[in-house]
Parts: sequence; structure tokens; C-alpha cells
Amino acid sequence: MGTYDNVEFEMNCPECGTNVNDFQSKDGFCILATVKYWEVDNFYSACPSCGLWIEFTRKIPKEELPISAYQMTVSHDYQKAKK
Repeated sequence: MGTYDNVEFEMNCPECGTNVNDFQSKDGFCILATVKYWEVDNFYSACPSCGLWIEFTRKIPKEELPISAYQMTVSHDYQKAKK
């Protein structure tokens, strides 16, 4: 098991211009999955050339929604529901 997820995002380093594309986040399931940057509130990387730490934090975190915003599914067959 991993301790983070990979974030699908790349940019040029604001310090030296090197391409940075190995962003990570601990906001998800932390199973070494690849997620889009908008799926997490925080992600980060270090420039491979100059070592500059680059971190993004969502200005407005995911909002808490009422339970009515969710769709409920029920099943007596636990194994079938997991699929």
C-alpha cells in the first residue's frame, strides 16, 4: 500500500522553468492512484532541478453537503454491492 496518490498535473517551475510533473497528495485514499488535481484540496511537488517546493491548496475546500445530496444504494448481498 502507498502513502499518497499521484496527481495528474504539470507545470514549469516558477524558479528555473524546468517541467515539474510528479505531484502528490494525501487527500485521497493514498493507494498510489492517479487523480486529477481538482479531486483533491492540496497537492505538492519539488522541482527536480532546483528543489523549489511547489504546493497548491484549494482556496475554497470541498463543501459539506446535506445527506439529501447523496444517492443511497442498499443491498442484502454485500459482495454484489462492492462491485
